[in-house]
Amino acid sequence: MSRASFSPPRLLSRLGYQRADCETGYVSAIVPYFGSPTTDSLLRPDMPFSSRIVLHLCETLLQTTNGHGFHLFTDRFYTGYDLAMELLKIKIHLTGTVMANRRGLPAPVKQGLKLKKNESVSFSKDNNVMVLGWKDKRLVLMLSTFHGSDCEKVQRTIKRGEIQELDKPSVICDYTSKMGAVDRADHYCASYAFTRKSLKWWRKMFFWLLEVAIVNSAILFNLMKVESGQLPVRHKTLRKALLVQLVGNVRNPGSRKRGRPSSTDREERLNEKPHFIAKNEGKSTKDCAVCSDRKTKGGRRETVWFCRTCSRQPGLHPGDCFERYHTMDTYR
Repeated sequence: MSRASFSPPRLLSRLGYQRADCETGYVSAIVPYFGSPTTDSLLRPDMPFSSRIVLHLCETLLQTTNGHGFHLFTDRFYTGYDLAMELLKIKIHLTGTVMANRRGLPAPVKQGLKLKKNESVSFSKDNNVMVLGWKDKRLVLMLSTFHGSDCEKVQRTIKRGEIQELDKPSVICDYTSKMGAVDRADHYCASYAFTRKSLKWWRKMFFWLLEVAIVNSAILFNLMKVESGQLPVRHKTLRKALLVQLVGNVRNPGSRKRGRPSSTDREERLNEKPHFIAKNEGKSTKDCAVCSDRKTKGGRRETVWFCRTCSRQPGLHPGDCFERYHTMDTYR
Protein backbone atom coordinates (compact mmCIF):
# COMPACT_ATOMS: atom_id res chain seq x y z
CA MET A 1 0.00 0.00 0.00
CA SER A 2 1.31 3.42 -0.93
CA ARG A 3 0.88 6.18 1.63
CA ALA A 4 0.91 9.92 1.03
CA SER A 5 0.87 12.89 3.36
CA PHE A 6 -0.96 16.12 2.64
CA SER A 7 -0.92 19.30 4.71
CA PRO A 8 -1.90 22.96 4.10
CA PRO A 9 0.60 25.55 2.86
CA ARG A 10 2.28 28.01 5.17
CA LEU A 11 2.58 31.50 3.71
CA LEU A 12 6.24 31.85 4.64
CA SER A 13 7.46 28.48 3.42
CA ARG A 14 5.28 27.40 0.51
CA LEU A 15 3.47 28.97 -2.41
CA GLY A 16 1.12 26.10 -3.14
CA TYR A 17 -0.18 22.68 -2.12
CA GLN A 18 1.97 19.58 -2.08
CA ARG A 19 1.58 15.82 -1.95
CA ALA A 20 4.50 13.89 -0.45
CA ASP A 21 5.37 10.26 0.21
CA CYS A 22 5.09 9.36 3.91
CA GLU A 23 8.14 7.10 4.01
CA THR A 24 10.69 9.30 2.24
CA GLY A 25 9.27 12.83 2.13
CA TYR A 26 9.53 12.89 -1.70
CA VAL A 27 7.26 15.63 -3.08
CA SER A 28 5.34 13.95 -5.89
CA ALA A 29 2.90 16.72 -6.84
CA ILE A 30 2.59 20.50 -6.51
CA VAL A 31 -0.31 22.83 -7.23
CA PRO A 32 0.77 26.51 -7.07
CA TYR A 33 -1.86 28.78 -5.57
CA PHE A 34 -2.77 31.84 -7.66
CA GLY A 35 -6.01 32.75 -5.92
CA SER A 36 -9.31 32.58 -7.82
CA PRO A 37 -7.73 31.17 -11.04
CA THR A 38 -6.59 28.12 -9.06
CA THR A 39 -9.97 27.75 -7.35
CA ASP A 40 -11.93 28.05 -10.59
CA SER A 41 -9.78 25.42 -12.33
CA LEU A 42 -10.60 22.67 -9.81
CA LEU A 43 -13.32 20.07 -10.19
CA ARG A 44 -16.39 19.71 -7.96
CA PRO A 45 -17.38 23.36 -7.38
CA ASP A 46 -20.13 22.08 -5.05
CA MET A 47 -17.54 21.09 -2.44
CA PRO A 48 -15.29 23.26 -0.18
CA PHE A 49 -11.96 24.33 -1.61
CA SER A 50 -10.05 22.29 1.01
CA SER A 51 -11.72 19.12 -0.34
CA ARG A 52 -11.41 20.07 -4.02
CA ILE A 53 -7.64 20.55 -3.86
CA VAL A 54 -7.22 17.12 -2.25
CA LEU A 55 -9.41 15.45 -4.87
CA HIS A 56 -7.46 17.20 -7.64
CA LEU A 57 -4.11 15.92 -6.36
CA CYS A 58 -5.52 12.42 -5.91
CA GLU A 59 -6.88 12.41 -9.47
CA THR A 60 -3.46 13.38 -10.82
CA LEU A 61 -1.96 10.54 -8.77
CA LEU A 62 -4.29 7.97 -10.32
CA GLN A 63 -3.69 9.34 -13.83
CA THR A 64 0.11 9.16 -13.59
CA THR A 65 0.51 5.83 -11.76
CA ASN A 66 -0.70 2.29 -12.16
CA GLY A 67 -0.81 1.64 -8.41
CA HIS A 68 -3.80 1.03 -6.18
CA GLY A 69 -4.63 0.89 -2.48
CA PHE A 70 -3.41 4.40 -1.69
CA HIS A 71 -3.72 5.77 1.83
CA LEU A 72 -3.86 9.51 2.32
CA PHE A 73 -3.02 11.29 5.60
CA THR A 74 -4.31 14.83 6.10
CA ASP A 75 -4.57 17.29 8.97
CA ARG A 76 -7.79 18.79 10.25
CA PHE A 77 -7.76 21.62 7.67
CA TYR A 78 -8.78 19.07 5.02
CA THR A 79 -10.31 16.05 6.79
CA GLY A 80 -14.08 15.65 6.56
CA TYR A 81 -16.78 13.04 6.08
CA ASP A 82 -17.70 14.23 2.57
CA LEU A 83 -14.08 14.09 1.44
CA ALA A 84 -13.66 10.60 2.91
CA MET A 85 -16.66 9.30 0.97
CA GLU A 86 -15.48 10.87 -2.30
CA LEU A 87 -12.04 9.30 -1.87
CA LEU A 88 -13.57 5.90 -1.20
CA LYS A 89 -15.28 6.10 -4.61
CA ILE A 90 -11.82 6.20 -6.24
CA LYS A 91 -10.50 3.54 -3.81
CA ILE A 92 -8.28 5.79 -1.68
CA HIS A 93 -8.33 5.54 2.10
CA LEU A 94 -8.23 8.64 4.28
CA THR A 95 -6.92 9.09 7.83
CA GLY A 96 -6.58 12.39 9.64
CA THR A 97 -7.45 14.60 12.55
CA VAL A 98 -10.82 16.28 12.17
CA MET A 99 -12.66 19.33 13.56
CA ALA A 100 -15.69 18.65 15.73
CA ASN A 101 -17.92 20.99 13.68
CA ARG A 102 -17.39 19.19 10.36
CA ARG A 103 -20.54 18.21 8.48
CA GLY A 104 -21.52 14.54 8.72
CA LEU A 105 -19.92 13.76 12.09
CA PRO A 106 -21.96 11.99 14.81
CA ALA A 107 -24.08 14.22 17.07
CA PRO A 108 -22.18 13.33 20.31
CA VAL A 109 -18.94 14.53 18.67
CA LYS A 110 -20.48 17.87 17.67
CA GLN A 111 -22.01 18.34 21.11
CA GLY A 112 -18.62 17.84 22.77
CA LEU A 113 -17.22 14.59 24.16
CA LYS A 114 -16.50 14.40 27.88
CA LEU A 115 -13.80 11.79 28.37
CA LYS A 116 -11.40 10.88 31.15
CA LYS A 117 -7.66 10.77 30.58
CA ASN A 118 -6.60 7.87 28.27
CA GLU A 119 -10.27 7.07 27.59
CA SER A 120 -11.49 6.63 24.02
CA VAL A 121 -14.81 6.35 22.23
CA SER A 122 -15.53 5.50 18.59
CA PHE A 123 -18.41 5.80 16.16
CA SER A 124 -19.02 4.07 12.85
CA LYS A 125 -21.01 5.46 9.97
CA ASP A 126 -22.15 3.48 6.92
CA ASN A 127 -19.62 0.78 7.96
CA ASN A 128 -17.05 2.76 6.01
CA VAL A 129 -16.05 5.72 8.16
CA MET A 130 -14.78 5.53 11.74
CA VAL A 131 -14.70 8.59 14.00
CA LEU A 132 -12.70 8.24 17.20
CA GLY A 133 -12.18 10.50 20.18
CA TRP A 134 -9.28 9.95 22.60
CA LYS A 135 -8.38 12.02 25.63
CA ASP A 136 -4.68 12.50 26.35
CA LYS A 137 -3.61 15.95 27.55
CA ARG A 138 -6.47 17.21 25.40
CA LEU A 139 -9.17 15.67 23.27
CA VAL A 140 -8.03 14.28 19.90
CA LEU A 141 -10.59 13.56 17.16
CA MET A 142 -9.69 11.19 14.32
CA LEU A 143 -11.52 10.16 11.16
CA SER A 144 -10.44 7.13 9.13
CA THR A 145 -11.77 4.86 6.41
CA PHE A 146 -8.96 2.36 6.99
CA HIS A 147 -8.56 1.87 10.74
CA GLY A 148 -10.83 0.48 13.41
CA SER A 149 -11.09 1.32 17.09
CA ASP A 150 -8.44 -1.17 18.23
CA CYS A 151 -5.66 -0.05 20.58
CA GLU A 152 -2.04 -1.02 21.09
CA LYS A 153 0.37 -0.90 24.00
CA VAL A 154 2.80 2.01 23.97
CA GLN A 155 5.40 3.20 26.46
CA ARG A 156 5.84 6.80 27.49
CA THR A 157 8.54 8.42 29.60
CA ILE A 158 7.10 10.66 32.32
CA LYS A 159 8.71 12.62 35.14
CA ARG A 160 12.05 11.44 36.58
CA GLY A 161 12.55 8.92 33.78
CA GLU A 162 9.66 6.70 34.84
CA ILE A 163 8.19 4.53 32.06
CA GLN A 164 4.42 4.48 31.76
CA GLU A 165 2.53 1.92 29.66
CA LEU A 166 -0.86 2.81 28.23
CA ASP A 167 -3.35 1.75 25.58
CA LYS A 168 -3.30 4.10 22.61
CA PRO A 169 -5.62 3.86 19.56
CA SER A 170 -3.82 2.36 16.56
CA VAL A 171 -5.20 5.05 14.26
CA ILE A 172 -3.39 7.74 16.28
CA CYS A 173 -0.13 5.75 16.34
CA ASP A 174 -0.26 5.27 12.58
CA TYR A 175 -1.15 8.91 11.95
CA THR A 176 1.70 10.17 14.14
CA SER A 177 4.27 8.02 12.33
CA LYS A 178 3.07 8.81 8.80
CA MET A 179 1.97 12.44 8.95
CA GLY A 180 4.54 15.18 8.44
CA ALA A 181 6.19 14.25 5.14
CA VAL A 182 5.43 17.66 3.62
CA ASP A 183 6.80 19.37 6.73
CA ARG A 184 9.95 17.23 6.46
CA ALA A 185 10.47 18.29 2.85
CA ASP A 186 9.96 21.95 3.84
CA HIS A 187 12.50 21.52 6.61
CA TYR A 188 15.14 20.37 4.11
CA CYS A 189 14.31 23.29 1.82
CA ALA A 190 14.51 25.83 4.64
CA SER A 191 17.74 24.45 6.15
CA TYR A 192 19.92 25.64 3.25
CA ALA A 193 17.52 28.04 1.50
CA PHE A 194 19.12 30.48 -0.96
CA THR A 195 15.91 32.41 -1.68
CA ARG A 196 15.74 36.12 -0.90
CA LYS A 197 12.88 38.54 -0.35
CA SER A 198 11.38 39.66 -3.62
CA LEU A 199 8.25 41.46 -4.80
CA LYS A 200 8.30 39.38 -7.99
CA TRP A 201 6.21 36.29 -7.22
CA TRP A 202 7.54 34.39 -10.23
CA ARG A 203 11.12 34.71 -8.94
CA LYS A 204 10.18 33.33 -5.54
CA MET A 205 8.21 30.55 -7.22
CA PHE A 206 11.19 29.61 -9.40
CA PHE A 207 13.62 29.33 -6.50
CA TRP A 208 11.07 27.45 -4.40
CA LEU A 209 10.61 24.87 -7.18
CA LEU A 210 14.39 24.64 -7.52
CA GLU A 211 14.67 23.93 -3.78
CA VAL A 212 12.06 21.17 -4.04
CA ALA A 213 13.89 19.66 -7.03
CA ILE A 214 17.17 19.59 -5.06
CA VAL A 215 15.51 17.89 -2.08
CA ASN A 216 13.78 15.33 -4.31
CA SER A 217 17.04 14.51 -6.10
CA ALA A 218 18.79 14.01 -2.75
CA ILE A 219 16.05 11.62 -1.62
CA LEU A 220 16.26 9.56 -4.83
CA PHE A 221 20.06 9.50 -4.69
CA ASN A 222 20.06 8.12 -1.15
CA LEU A 223 17.39 5.54 -2.01
CA MET A 224 19.65 4.23 -4.76
CA LYS A 225 22.57 4.19 -2.32
CA VAL A 226 20.64 2.13 0.22
CA GLU A 227 19.36 -0.32 -2.43
CA SER A 228 22.93 -0.96 -3.56
CA GLY A 229 24.05 -1.65 0.02
CA GLN A 230 25.87 1.66 0.55
CA LEU A 231 25.48 4.24 3.29
CA PRO A 232 23.30 7.30 2.52
CA VAL A 233 24.98 10.68 2.01
CA ARG A 234 24.20 13.70 4.15
CA HIS A 235 21.93 16.28 2.56
CA LYS A 236 24.50 19.05 3.14
CA THR A 237 27.20 17.02 1.36
CA LEU A 238 24.96 16.50 -1.65
CA ARG A 239 24.20 20.22 -1.87
CA LYS A 240 27.91 21.09 -1.80
CA ALA A 241 28.65 18.60 -4.59
CA LEU A 242 25.76 19.98 -6.67
CA LEU A 243 26.99 23.54 -6.14
CA VAL A 244 30.49 22.66 -7.33
CA GLN A 245 29.10 20.93 -10.42
CA LEU A 246 26.83 23.86 -11.29
CA VAL A 247 29.36 26.64 -10.70
CA GLY A 248 32.55 24.85 -11.81
CA ASN A 249 35.43 27.21 -12.50
CA VAL A 250 33.25 30.21 -13.30
CA ARG A 251 34.55 33.41 -11.73
CA ASN A 252 33.64 37.09 -12.02
CA PRO A 253 36.90 38.96 -12.68
CA GLY A 254 35.11 42.28 -12.95
CA SER A 255 33.86 42.23 -9.37
CA ARG A 256 35.00 45.17 -7.24
CA LYS A 257 33.72 43.94 -3.89
CA ARG A 258 36.00 44.39 -0.92
CA GLY A 259 37.65 41.28 0.43
CA ARG A 260 40.81 39.27 0.41
CA PRO A 261 42.75 39.87 -2.83
CA SER A 262 42.64 36.92 -5.23
CA SER A 263 45.58 35.38 -7.06
CA THR A 264 44.48 37.32 -10.15
CA ASP A 265 44.92 40.60 -8.24
CA ARG A 266 48.41 39.54 -7.16
CA GLU A 267 49.52 38.74 -10.70
CA GLU A 268 48.08 42.03 -11.94
CA ARG A 269 49.67 44.36 -9.39
CA LEU A 270 53.08 42.63 -9.45
CA ASN A 271 53.39 42.30 -13.23
CA GLU A 272 56.23 44.91 -13.35
CA LYS A 273 54.29 47.00 -15.85
CA PRO A 274 53.51 50.73 -15.49
CA HIS A 275 50.59 51.55 -13.20
CA PHE A 276 48.96 54.98 -13.25
CA ILE A 277 47.30 56.78 -10.39
CA ALA A 278 44.10 58.78 -10.85
CA LYS A 279 41.95 61.05 -8.71
CA ASN A 280 38.23 60.66 -8.17
CA GLU A 281 36.73 63.97 -9.18
CA GLY A 282 33.54 63.28 -7.23
CA LYS A 283 33.03 63.42 -3.49
CA SER A 284 33.19 59.66 -2.92
CA THR A 285 36.31 58.15 -1.35
CA LYS A 286 37.79 54.69 -0.95
CA ASP A 287 39.63 52.97 1.87
CA CYS A 288 43.35 52.80 1.20
CA ALA A 289 44.18 49.18 0.39
CA VAL A 290 47.54 49.49 2.23
CA CYS A 291 47.17 51.60 5.37
CA SER A 292 43.43 51.48 6.14
CA ASP A 293 42.25 49.06 8.84
CA ARG A 294 38.58 49.07 9.79
CA LYS A 295 39.07 46.43 12.48
CA THR A 296 41.07 48.89 14.57
CA LYS A 297 39.35 51.84 16.20
CA GLY A 298 40.37 54.97 14.35
CA GLY A 299 42.38 52.93 11.84
CA ARG A 300 40.31 53.75 8.77
CA ARG A 301 42.21 55.78 6.15
CA GLU A 302 40.33 57.13 3.14
CA THR A 303 41.61 58.59 -0.09
CA VAL A 304 40.30 60.04 -3.34
CA TRP A 305 43.22 58.50 -5.27
CA PHE A 306 43.13 55.07 -6.88
CA CYS A 307 45.06 52.94 -9.37
CA ARG A 308 43.25 53.15 -12.70
CA THR A 309 45.40 50.40 -14.26
CA CYS A 310 44.32 47.60 -11.89
CA SER A 311 40.93 46.15 -12.79
CA ARG A 312 39.79 46.34 -9.14
CA GLN A 313 40.87 50.02 -9.00
CA PRO A 314 41.91 49.95 -5.30
CA GLY A 315 42.09 53.14 -3.30
CA LEU A 316 45.76 54.11 -2.66
CA HIS A 317 47.51 57.10 -1.17
CA PRO A 318 50.12 58.58 -3.56
CA GLY A 319 53.69 57.79 -2.69
CA ASP A 320 54.55 55.01 -0.23
CA CYS A 321 51.17 53.24 -0.28
CA PHE A 322 51.04 53.21 -4.08
CA GLU A 323 54.61 51.89 -4.27
CA ARG A 324 54.15 49.17 -1.61
CA TYR A 325 50.98 47.89 -3.27
CA HIS A 326 52.69 47.37 -6.64
CA THR A 327 56.09 46.10 -5.45
CA MET A 328 55.55 43.99 -2.32
CA ASP A 329 53.92 40.59 -2.04
CA THR A 330 52.69 41.37 1.50
CA TYR A 331 51.97 45.09 1.39
CA ARG A 332 49.96 45.51 4.64
